[in-house]
Formats: sequence, C-alpha cells, structure tokens
Amino acid sequence: MKHYIIFFLLISQLSNSQSDYFNGNHTICPIPNDNVSKENFKLGIDCIKANLYIGGANKLFLDLIKKDSTFCDAYFFAGYTYQISNMDKAALTYYYIADSLNNKNLIFKQNLAFMASKMGTFKLARKKYNEMKEFFPESAEGFYGIASTSIFIGDTKNGLENLNIAIKKYNEKGINIGDEIYFTQGILLTRDEKYIESIEAFEKLNGKITKNDEFRMNYAFSLIKIGKSQNDEKLIKKAKKVFEKIEDKTNLSEVMLSEFK
Repeated sequence: MKHYIIFFLLISQLSNSQSDYFNGNHTICPIPNDNVSKENFKLGIDCIKANLYIGGANKLFLDLIKKDSTFCDAYFFAGYTYQISNMDKAALTYYYIADSLNNKNLIFKQNLAFMASKMGTFKLARKKYNEMKEFFPESAEGFYGIASTSIFIGDTKNGLENLNIAIKKYNEKGINIGDEIYFTQGILLTRDEKYIESIEAFEKLNGKITKNDEFRMNYAFSLIKIGKSQNDEKLIKKAKKVFEKIEDKTNLSEVMLSEFK
C-alpha cells in the first residue's frame, strides 16, 4: 500500500517543469568538451525520450561519468535510467551524487526526494524537501513534499501548514489542484481530528484513487466519527459501507477497528 501512495502523491511533481530538461535542451553542468561526449549524451537522451534501449543509454551515461566525474547530468540520467528499470537502490545512489555535485537544482532534488520516499528513506526525502523550500521558496514543490511525507513521518500539523502554503502557491500560479493534493489533505485532516473538513476533501476525489484502501480507511473513519457525534444513521451506514470495501484490514489500528465493531 505504501508504494502506491508514495507513487500517487509524488509522481505528479516529477512532470512539473522537467520536460525541457528531459528534452536535452540544456544541461546543469558542462558537457565534456569533445564531439563524442556531446553525441553520446544526445543519443542517451534520445533513447530516454523514445523509451528504447534504456540499458544502452545507461551505459552511455556511465561512460560519460568515467570520462568526467564532475558531469552531474550524466549521474542524474544514469539514475533515471535505473529508476525506469526498477533498480531503485542504484537510482537513489546516482541521484544523490548528482545532487551533491550541484546542490541547488530543483529537478535533482525532486527526483532524489521521490526515490528516497519510494524506498522509505523519509529522513533523506524530508531533508531534500526542506532544501527545496530554502533554495526555491517560490515553488510549491518543497512545501507539498513536506506535507506528503508527513503522512509517514507523523508530524501532522506541520504537514497541514505546509500543504496550505503549497495550495496557495499552486493557486497563485493558476495550477489546478490535483487529486493527490486532496488525498493528502484528507488524510492529514483525519489525523488532526478535523473530520468534517477531511470528508470535504475526500469527496472531491473520484476515479481510481477512491478504490485505494488508504482512501477508504480514512474516509470511513471520518464518516463514522461525524455520524456518531451527530447521531446520523445515514452517515454511519455510509461509513460502514466504505469500511467493508477495504480489501486488507490486517494493518488497521485498534482505534479504527473499534469504531466499526
């Protein structure tokens, strides 16, 4: 369940403001100053864009690293080819080196934080999101990253505070508030015992995410808490219906289970 949630909450970040970079239109660090290196870098990028010969692209980037160990972009794209090949540990390592070589690049930090979160290394992810806030305060990404990782770290109020800032920044830029925002908001509000507000957030969702156990668990809990406090049998019945749809109840807390006994 955790893998799905992390993927859903953070994957949208990786598409924001990265297309120009992934098209090979610019590099962060200088390419080695010879034609072979430039051609091999372009070929590696073309393979990624076409989603073909990813293993070959990986080798091209590794060869560039051997030629110039300061070429941060080669580390980044080697990490990316590992990521899309489901070699998460290697991806994390190469993303980490790329970020170390250039510590003030938003794309490097986004991908490193995503991979760290995916692997459950939330302390590292949180560090990178805090750096995004520090170096790129105009961007919503660091604030949203703090909020999404707070689900796993447990600092709920800090998560809500950062999420509200992220939402404000998205609105100021005219960026649509996606399902991942409302999903994060609903979970954090449930944990903060703001059940009416969490229900409002969850009811803005539709589609595949509403079939996820994490959604059902938090939505059902908020519904039954309000239903019982207001003696609203309709809400209680709705809560129980959502609860019964939870496919894996083995990880539910005793507090949650007791509400439905």
